[in-house]
Amino acid sequence: MSVHELGRVPRIVAGEGALGELCAAVRALGTGGAVLVVDEAVALTGYTRRVAAALRDVPLVEHIVPAGEPTVASVDAAADAVRSLPDAVVVGIGGGSALDTAKQAAVVAAGTGSVEQYVLCANPFVGRRAIIAIPTTSGTGAEVTRTCILSDADGRKLWTWGDEMLPDLVLLDPTTAVTMPLHVTAATGLDAFVHALEAASGQRRNVLSAAPAVHALRLVVDNLPTAVANGADVVARQRMQEAALLAGTAIDNCGTGIAHSIGHALGSLHHLPHGVSVAIGLDAAIDWNIAGAPDAYTVAASAFNASATDIPLILRDLFGASRFAEVVQRFADIEFSAQRIAEVMVAVENQPMVNNNSRVPDDAERLMLAELTIESWKRLRAGGVGG
Repeated sequence: MSVHELGRVPRIVAGEGALGELCAAVRALGTGGAVLVVDEAVALTGYTRRVAAALRDVPLVEHIVPAGEPTVASVDAAADAVRSLPDAVVVGIGGGSALDTAKQAAVVAAGTGSVEQYVLCANPFVGRRAIIAIPTTSGTGAEVTRTCILSDADGRKLWTWGDEMLPDLVLLDPTTAVTMPLHVTAATGLDAFVHALEAASGQRRNVLSAAPAVHALRLVVDNLPTAVANGADVVARQRMQEAALLAGTAIDNCGTGIAHSIGHALGSLHHLPHGVSVAIGLDAAIDWNIAGAPDAYTVAASAFNASATDIPLILRDLFGASRFAEVVQRFADIEFSAQRIAEVMVAVENQPMVNNNSRVPDDAERLMLAELTIESWKRLRAGGVGG
């Protein structure tokens, strides 16, 4: 049998009263106060006022993260904000992009240079600040992962990785998610589903990570439609936060697969949001994956008391129940190139995802999957949910 492990998981506090733990945690983890790295959209909701009230007389610096996924420039700007308050704890508040920005800023601020020197593990981190994560969306699992995403000046989606970026504390406050709009709820929830499925079926899958992945799949199917239909349902919101965290734990140990290599290609080439692009990537690849490696999906299928061959139907039913076609229709039509998608799928930054997939495509299969990705996009824009 192969050797495998389950990496360290942060302390996690979940529930409507979770924010009450923040002040004591900040005081225990640092001596210089807190730097709040806040999602721009979250700042507009006024949630940071609740955070500031919870921190009472703790010295604070607030840094607003611009909309969109992290870039080298936005991470470096956040790192400068962190450096402005020595020995402070970094508190990331927002979706995956804000949390990834906060986590990277917490390690970059320990040195004097740019995050660019750490991309693709080119150099080891030189230190870190303590990190607290407060996710406000339910999909990326960034609150429990050691991998962060960012783009360079050329728009390439890259990544950084390190134990140093794992938060010290995660606060799951479901009230942060009740104002999340339908399209964000759907896209991020499907992201959690993709994470869980790829972790449970990939080459690096193991029994220790299968447990959180399987439960995450069940939670998404049972609660995402409710969260989409009634955003104020705090129970559904909390269950989706838990699903995202569990799926994040699974991918942190087992990695992702071809839906993510497709998704990162779509993100690099066309700047589609992560949850949208990986959901389309999974729709394109799922039938081919299961046809060639059905045994890899047996454990995942157990989440639904189903067989592996039922998973594509479960996925497309979830698309319908979460109104995913409406999400895709928010975007202008795009002129895709299957050849370019196939090329970027195996760029150096995306190669680990392809190699970890349940089956690894050859060149002709990659092009076929890229063509299926374009078909999936067109079908969803026309109001279909899969096929």
